[in-house]
Amino acid sequence: MVVDGVRFDGDIPPETKERIGKFLNLILVRGNFARSTGARLVPKEVKMYKRPEDEKPQVRVVFEITVDEDMLNPAGNVHGGCIVYMIDVCSSVALAALGMCMNRPNSFVSQALNTTFHAPAPLGTKLELVNTTTAFGGRTVAARTEIWDVTNRRLVASGVHNKMQPSQPKL
Repeated sequence: MVVDGVRFDGDIPPETKERIGKFLNLILVRGNFARSTGARLVPKEVKMYKRPEDEKPQVRVVFEITVDEDMLNPAGNVHGGCIVYMIDVCSSVALAALGMCMNRPNSFVSQALNTTFHAPAPLGTKLELVNTTTAFGGRTVAARTEIWDVTNRRLVASGVHNKMQPSQPKL
């Protein structure tokens, strides 16, 4: 099923699709930091499935973006900070979507974001960001991201994002 250009696969109820769409708008368009990049991330696919190894529900979310001037480092390639930002927000969308699909609240904050850079991505390169949830526990969740250079058919970066329930402030 395609809704507003996003292909939804798996058993995702219509009201959950709507909630995912609202979250996408909130996180990508209305955020202040790196708004120009976030607003250009185009969600293409949201897929819920059961992982064959353990039958646990998982979500895969795919985004596309074309490298523009505001994403570049002085060498003319996507800046590492921009790569990390995209991994952060896109993997967070995947984790939030899984929480919504499972009807579980997910007010998680970043705990660790490990990134590996594999190849440069110059101006005009079309990127595909593939985000897959890997764990969704009561206190911690995790997702992995691969950023692919579709134009040159190579892996640009990969990352693992761990999030946790925030602790309550001590009074």
